[in-house]
Amino acid sequence: MISEDISNRNVSFESYKQRITNFSNEFELGLFLYILRRSIVWLVLVLLTAMATALLYLRYTAPIYESRAIMQLRESNTAKQVLSMTTFSEDENLPVDVELMRSRLFVGMALDRLPLEVSYFNRGQILTEEYYTKSFFPLQDLVVTDSSIMDLPIFVDLSLPDEVGLSYSVEGKSFTFSFPTSGSIRTPHFNARMVLGNHAILNDPDAKVNLYLRFNSRGRLLDQYMQQITVKILDPAAKTVDITCRDQNGYIARDLAQALAETFIAYDVARQGESAQSVIQFIRSQKDTVFSQLKDSEYSLQQFRMDNRVADLEQLTPIYLERSSKYEDDLVRLTLEIELLKALEHASDKPLGEIEAHELLPLLLGTKYEATLAGPLKDLRDLMLERDQVNSEATPEHPLARDMERRVSVQKTVLLQTIRRMRETAEAQYADLASQLMEFDRSFRNLPMKELDYARIERIFKINEKYYTLLLEKDIEYHISKAGFVPENRVLQDASVPSMPISPNRNMVLVSYLVTGIILCFLIVLTRYIMHDNITSLHDIAKQSNASIGILGMIPKYKKEIPISQLLIDKNPKSLIAEAFRTVRTNMQFVDNTPGPKVIAITSTISGEGKTFVAMNLAGIISYSGKRVIILDLDMRKPKIHLGFDVDNVRGMSTVLIGKDTVEACVRKSSLENLDFITAGPIPPNPSELIISPRMTEVLEHLKTRYDLVLLDNPPVGLVTDGLPMIQLADYPIYIFRSDYSKKQFVQNVDRLINENSIKRLTCILNGVDIDRNKYGYNYGYGYGYGYGYGQGYGGGYYEERTSARKRGLLGFLFGKG
Repeated sequence: MISEDISNRNVSFESYKQRITNFSNEFELGLFLYILRRSIVWLVLVLLTAMATALLYLRYTAPIYESRAIMQLRESNTAKQVLSMTTFSEDENLPVDVELMRSRLFVGMALDRLPLEVSYFNRGQILTEEYYTKSFFPLQDLVVTDSSIMDLPIFVDLSLPDEVGLSYSVEGKSFTFSFPTSGSIRTPHFNARMVLGNHAILNDPDAKVNLYLRFNSRGRLLDQYMQQITVKILDPAAKTVDITCRDQNGYIARDLAQALAETFIAYDVARQGESAQSVIQFIRSQKDTVFSQLKDSEYSLQQFRMDNRVADLEQLTPIYLERSSKYEDDLVRLTLEIELLKALEHASDKPLGEIEAHELLPLLLGTKYEATLAGPLKDLRDLMLERDQVNSEATPEHPLARDMERRVSVQKTVLLQTIRRMRETAEAQYADLASQLMEFDRSFRNLPMKELDYARIERIFKINEKYYTLLLEKDIEYHISKAGFVPENRVLQDASVPSMPISPNRNMVLVSYLVTGIILCFLIVLTRYIMHDNITSLHDIAKQSNASIGILGMIPKYKKEIPISQLLIDKNPKSLIAEAFRTVRTNMQFVDNTPGPKVIAITSTISGEGKTFVAMNLAGIISYSGKRVIILDLDMRKPKIHLGFDVDNVRGMSTVLIGKDTVEACVRKSSLENLDFITAGPIPPNPSELIISPRMTEVLEHLKTRYDLVLLDNPPVGLVTDGLPMIQLADYPIYIFRSDYSKKQFVQNVDRLINENSIKRLTCILNGVDIDRNKYGYNYGYGYGYGYGYGQGYGGGYYEERTSARKRGLLGFLFGKG
């Protein structure tokens, strides 16, 4: 059903994307400007809200002040340059010094220089002011007897004359005291004396006074100000350091930044002096001790030489080592010779058949026994070769063979005895040499113990002498170095009291909030532009229908309040609205210009689109041409014709169609000549059945005999189907759209009526158009269907509404009604 199609009014994402794509053309720009005008009140509210929020933020945000000091870290040591020596002072290291100034130890030293043991405040409804040194109720001679009071607020009441009230809570217990202004303050947690001064806030009865003070612990101060201090290297080449401090009190920021700079200068001087003094004291103490030990060892050495007449022992050890090494080399050589002889003896002491004489000769090569044993071995080898030859020619029992065996055996015995004698000689030499080495070692170990004592005393003396000489040199060097050290750390820029806070930055806050407001305004307008789905011009109708719907024209928006009688063309016949209806009347000739009585059926999609308003004024403008016109109110569910003509609705079409009244009895005259009307009558329970009944056709045919034009005000076809039969019968079926009210999807209903119900002559009228938009690029011209173009508006100078609208300009466009 059509009503079901109308319920789906959501615009697809593709249409939003196309809307952004088409923004650059003149029509879309005009639509954007129109939406901008319709949203101007909200935009102004957004901007005003943004600026009000910025002012509130500036008013109720605690200001942050920043103070900075610039230091140059340098030191000069003339002694180091002259003597080219390593001094006791540390090497210059800028990052190390910067890290020192960032440390809790150093910040604590700087805080000790400031009067921050007690903080004084005045708490407002939102902001809290710290008086620092400007306090008019400072404490003197403070003695804290219980540390549980630290970091807790102690409220001060100065409302009573000559009396000071104190109140605070510790560990859940409340304490309240009153003391005379000139007396001492004594509580279970602290003792002090308050000195009251004059302050304008005490003399102002309307001032909000909520004074309190706080005893600050060192840990709390460090935690607080460590976050507010920045130390950074400004120029490594120039060795400059930037010290910045931020605080809600400009004087604290100034004093803390300056205290950090001055503390470093004093700390550096003290550090270098302490280092020098410590080194020199150590050298002096060691020098005295070593000098005493040197004297004792020198006396002992001299006395030992005189008493024992000990010679110099420096050459004894090298001689011993040389002889010992020679003995050991000889022992090794003899060991090798003995083992060689044993091998020869073992190889020779075998049966004659197993001895290989030619294998024994290589063992003697390179040894001192080669010359002695080479001959016997050669003889033995020759005899064995000769024996082998004899054995090959004769039997073993042959006399010649037995003689050769005997000769070989004798030669073997001689060789073996020679080798044994040589081995025994070598072993005897080895034993004698080992005995000599043992005797040499025993003689060295038996040196007199006094000579060893002499070496020990001489060694101690040399150590003490060397150490004492070194201490004398260092003592002189460090005294010169201390005299040559001159610290040159200096403050290049003293910290000053800031005149303006760095936060919040008033200009930056105002600009940022204003820009945020503008962005929000743009987003609001852009969102309304993208989400805009109402018909605003004939261009929308033509675009949605692909120019398939005939367009009779548009009706301008009435700028004033519409009277109870919706008939306007008789009030001002030369008005812009009257001319628009004349244009519609003219364009109707292009739909059907055949002679004879005609039927006009007017409908819309939903209620509120102005079909009754169009029906009455179109009928009125046609009656001006001399034609007899009658209006029938067929919207029996929600009749309005009787309201438009300001008459009763006792009888009408409902009573005519049921045969209760005649047509002549229900026809009523209007204020215009040739214009009659019949109201809807009492609301029936079955309006659809009455409209499609044969009686309705008879009534139309009867009215055609009396009138030139019968105009039917049908119910909206988007809600009910009562009016479809009459639209199909009409010579001029007209569909009403209302600008900025009707949805673009409503155009599809017209396409369905044309295509599905074969209402080929169906045309449309756009009602309630704000023509002022045309000045800013919102062109309403069209070239589709019937009628004339409206791109240039109506004749200039003839219609007072148009003329006055032109005089308003851009501001009138933005802020004007509509």
